[in-house]
This record gives sequence, C-alpha cells and structure tokens, in this order.
Amino acid sequence: MSSAKDILKDNKKILLLAGGLLVACVLGLYLTKDGGLLSMNTNLSDLTQDKKYSAPEQVMESNIDYKAVLKTSVGDITIDLLEKETPVTVNSFLFLVQNHYYEDMIFHRVIKDFVIQTGDPTATGTGGPGYYIDNEITDRKYGKYVVGMANAGADTNGSQFFITSGNIPSSNAQYMDGKYTIFGVVESGFAVVDSIEKVETDEDDKPINDVLLDSIQILEN
Repeated sequence: MSSAKDILKDNKKILLLAGGLLVACVLGLYLTKDGGLLSMNTNLSDLTQDKKYSAPEQVMESNIDYKAVLKTSVGDITIDLLEKETPVTVNSFLFLVQNHYYEDMIFHRVIKDFVIQTGDPTATGTGGPGYYIDNEITDRKYGKYVVGMANAGADTNGSQFFITSGNIPSSNAQYMDGKYTIFGVVESGFAVVDSIEKVETDEDDKPINDVLLDSIQILEN
C-alpha cells in the first residue's frame, strides 16, 4: 500500500504534467491562430496586385556571401543571409529585394519578448508575392536574433519574415524549430530589434505608431 507521502508525490507529478500540457496547448494555439504570430492568412490580398510574381527568378550567384541591411525608422539591422543552408529561400528574398518589393512597409506584427514581423505590402498580415516556396528546415535552431519565414503552414512561404528578439524565452524558440525556415541571423542592430519589439501595440499585435521598413540593401562579399 502506498504511503501518504508517495501519493502526494504522485499527485504533484500529475499536476506538473497537466500544467505543462496546458501551457503547450495555449502556446500552440497562439502561434498558429489565423492571422496570429508567425502565420499568414492563405487568402492573399489583391492589394498587392502590382507586386505579384508567378515565381522568383534565379538571381543568387554562387560563391558570394550575402548580407541584407534593413533600413528602418528606428535604425539599421544587418542580417547575414544563410545562402548555403537555405538557397531557395535566400534566392527568393534577393529576387524580391531586387524588384523593390521591400520598400515603404511597416512592421505589422510585434510581440513583446518574442518577434518583430514585416514583409507584407498590405500591412494586414495577408499580403504576399503571389507565389509560395517550400520550407527549408536545417539543423539550425531558433534562439535570439534569428530570421525566419512566416507561413500559413508547411511549404507556404512567401515574403513575410520575422526576427526573434533578444528576450525570447527558450520554450518559444524551441517550439518554432522545424516549423519555420531559418534563412538569416542578425549581425548588427540588436538594439534596433529590441527597440521595435518593445513598442506599444494594439490587440492585434500591430504597433500603435508605425515602425517603418523603408528599404533593404544587399551587400555582397
């Protein structure tokens, strides 16, 4: 017969397990809700008709190290693009930059201690370039200042992307592993990322005062 102490210990384990499952369920629902964090509505907006393409052209050249400088209203963020690890994603990103796609946009979704998201010309979370590219999942893991593609499910990557903040909890970072393509890491401008991540937002996680992405400059080495 189990002692009272053993029963109490088992009850504590059950409560801890139940609590952990509840947190995981809530986080999962929040991350995948329609129009929610890191997701896109699959009904792409017609407002981007002048910026739609059937597929990205091959613009990335071999043996070149690419970096992207995001020119924002808060300051510059320099990203080292992972062209060797995720060539399809980086090529699509370079193609859109060359076609002036990422100009005069806003960060339409900002979540404290988590991510800042941009890449939608409509600023609604529904915009895209008119095509999808597949996920490119590698052994690289999410953590602080990682750049990933937003999607509406596997293999629905378009133009929207996000940057994790310096305050992202390890549990949130681990949840994203294997679900969202990592195609870059922040090289400089960490304070800019965190400044954007701390702005006041409305109930839809949209900044009250617009944070602009004016343009993106590509550096080649």
